[in-house]
Amino acid sequence: MKKLGIFLLILLLFICLSGCSEVVKLVNDKNSAGNPLSGKNTDERIIMCLQQTYPEHTFTIVTPFDNDADCGVYSDENGVEFSVSKIIYNNTYHFGCSDDYLKTLLEEQGYIERITEITEQYHLRLRYDDENETVGLAADEENTISEYAAAISEILNSVDVPKVKLPEELGFSTGEVNYYTLPNWGKLLCRCEVGKNAHNEIFSFGDVNLTQQEIEQRLERCYERLKD
Repeated sequence: MKKLGIFLLILLLFICLSGCSEVVKLVNDKNSAGNPLSGKNTDERIIMCLQQTYPEHTFTIVTPFDNDADCGVYSDENGVEFSVSKIIYNNTYHFGCSDDYLKTLLEEQGYIERITEITEQYHLRLRYDDENETVGLAADEENTISEYAAAISEILNSVDVPKVKLPEELGFSTGEVNYYTLPNWGKLLCRCEVGKNAHNEIFSFGDVNLTQQEIEQRLERCYERLKD
């Protein structure tokens, strides 16, 4: 009985010490100079993310982020104001949010009106969801892949946008510090359909220099995967 009591005492001490070591590690990481999130509040983290995603621009705070409203207002060096929302993570190791900077610039150029004209010209279906901040296309059976690719190329080249560096890693299971902002309207979801199966081939404004042939090849691979 005494041996059992001693064993339980040792086990309890081990658990306590292990817990303390995790707390110590958390405190050290939170204050570590090697952690880019260290010592920064939500607004400072948002500015970090914006300047990482839009490296050609600098940003300032207009209205500090309100956690209750899940929104803050920011500005670029030219006075263009936009909102940031949808905080995904905001802890010692991870930070994620969404921004309306790219969307604001696109709206100023009449982006939706332009791509509406292009999709009508090529007899494609525009899939525009303002609530979920997504823009996409869908082709009918009579559309050729060449037509589909031509429309995508025209859309990507229909507006002037800043350099956009999309995050390489969206997950938070890598064990590394991770932070990013996702530009609303930053992706063009191009739906491929074969029978009842469907899949989105995703293009972004970073693909603006793709040739029509390269776009066709990506669409062809998308359709081929649905046939397998």
